[in-house]
Parts: sequence; structure tokens; C-alpha cells
Amino acid sequence: MITEPPPPRQGSKEAGKPLMSKSSWLLVFIATVGLSVIVSTPAIERLNKGDRHQCSAYVSAPAGVTLIAHAGGGLKQGDYSNSKEALDQSAANGFILFELDFNWTSDGELAIVHDWKDEYRYWNNLGWSEWLASFYAVPSSVSLQASAPNFGLTRLTLDTLIEWLRTNPGQVVTDFKTDNIEGLALIASRAGSLQHRFIPQIYDVSEYSAVRELGYKEVILTTYRLPPSEESYRQIDELDLFAVTVPKDQVGDAAGIISNNRIFTHTINAPVNLPATGYYTDCLIPVETGNGA
Repeated sequence: MITEPPPPRQGSKEAGKPLMSKSSWLLVFIATVGLSVIVSTPAIERLNKGDRHQCSAYVSAPAGVTLIAHAGGGLKQGDYSNSKEALDQSAANGFILFELDFNWTSDGELAIVHDWKDEYRYWNNLGWSEWLASFYAVPSSVSLQASAPNFGLTRLTLDTLIEWLRTNPGQVVTDFKTDNIEGLALIASRAGSLQHRFIPQIYDVSEYSAVRELGYKEVILTTYRLPPSEESYRQIDELDLFAVTVPKDQVGDAAGIISNNRIFTHTINAPVNLPATGYYTDCLIPVETGNGA
């Protein structure tokens, strides 16, 4: 504990003169706190853990529901890993639709990660300086690759994802956090003959034509960035879509309006019956699999 130094004795040469300025004391305090965290490396893990959905069991979804593995699928360590192991587990459980999150590094490289704050810190083994920097700036691709994934998992890149698709069935549903059209154009240019294995999510009717022009045949419009309204649902339902995805608290309203397209919802981790034909999920598995644990 840092305390103020005792006042100098009256009559001494230092009387009335502080031994250290306030700014210097602040620097000492910050350095001391930083050192204590560095010495106690588990502190970062405790700070990162937070509240997250961990799949302690995998149970069958209601019959007839299409399932999309959310962020690759939930693991016992938590959700949002976007890892190869999550894809492998979901594929083994009978999934053929895998949603993944895409983001951009500070130097413009594409990364498969949900966000550069909570999930980046939790799923990657960051040093103290990298962990602290993540509160202020997006990491570069070099910084990302320098960090080891936690729990022995395998980080995905666009190239390794495409290779995974070459040896596994199914399609990837994209969720770009920013610059959606730019990211989908990059995937189209890199995926080649496997472009049809990607189902882009769009976030507004205005993106539909641009995505079709990129050569994508199946498109999901997800509404979580839009204010729900009868007018917007009717406008969306005029499009030829793979599905319309709405938050679970809006499924009832959407089901009363949307009739030309399927309705999906997120994120559902219990076998409930909703007026939606598809669930994004961490812990449910297709009923046909029958191998819940």
C-alpha cells in the first residue's frame, strides 16, 4: 500500500518542500499496480473470464429445426471461439451450417474473431502489454499471429477456413462486423470455386444487389442492426433470401408479416419451440445426430 511520506521536521532544509511531486507519485502508483499484475499472470485470465455461455452438455434441437453453429459452435470453455476445433465438433455433431465472425486488423487484414475486446482477450494468450493495448487500439495482423490461442485451440484464417471446407461438407454463414461488402468481395476473390460454400449475411436491403453482383447465390438478411417495424419486414420479404434472421424477442412479430422467406433466430441454447425454422445455437445439436452428452 502506498502512503504519503511523513512531513519533514520543522526547521529542516526540506521543511515545506514535498519529497516527490503528485505526478511522480501517480507514476509510482501505476508502476506498482502494473508490476503486481505482471507478477500475478493469472490476473489477466480472471479479468478476461466474465460471463459467457459454456456448453456443459449438447442436447437435441426440436425436430425439423435447421441449426446454424453460432461462431463455429459452442465449446466447454465457452462461446464465440470461432476456432477450427469448434467447426470440427459441430461437423461431428451433424451441422452443415456454420456461422463465423469476421473482423479487420489495424493493418487491413481479415481475421476470424468476434471482437477485439472481450473475445480477443479471452480466446488468446496475451501478454500484459498486449492485453492493456487492446483497450485502446485494434491489434495488427502481426500482433494477432504473435499471440497463441488459449486452451490449445487453432485460430482460423480465411485460407485455413477455405482448406477446411475442401475436406468437410457444409456452408459458412458470414457475420462481418464492419465493411461487409469489402469483406465479401475478398472472400469471393479468394474462394474461387468454393464461393458457393459461403452464405453472406447482409444487414440492410441496400446491400442485397451488391452481394448478388459479387456472385453469391444464397443470402441471409439479419435484422439485429435494424429497428424492427412492419414496413421493414415487408420490404425485406420482397427479396429472394435464404432466410431472414431476427432476434428471438422479435420472432413472433416477424412471423406475422414475413411469408415468402424462412425465419431464423438467435441465439437459442435450449430445445424450445418458436415460430422460426432455424436457430443459431451454441449447444443444441441436430436431432438426427442423437449423440448429446
